Amino acid sequence: MVISFVANPDQLSALITLVNYDKEKNDNVIVPWGAGCTQIGILAFMEAKSETPRAILGLTDLEPRMAVRGLLGKDILTLTVPYRMFLEMEVNVEGSFLERSLWKRMVGD
Repeated sequence: MVISFVANPDQLSALITLVNYDKEKNDNVIVPWGAGCTQIGILAFMEAKSETPRAILGLTDLEPRMAVRGLLGKDILTLTVPYRMFLEMEVNVEGSFLERSLWKRMVGD
């Protein structure tokens, strides 16, 4: 199972920070080229089966970007994470930067 987020640049920055929050390496997010459905589907499910899964930055294919522009806006991307990574992210929220003043100021804009 995978979870996909649709995010603006600020939200995406926070999600990527949270993905890497308690990891030893800093390559936990990848941007493989593929059609929109490949990035949030096939590649994401392959990562979910991996011993060291990574999140996938997506919606970089121009056709799907144009197709969803009217619905979602032009300043969004996706981040798809394996479910077990999502659970790790969820545990790390308490006490993290998401509860600090910088993030609160950013989302208050």
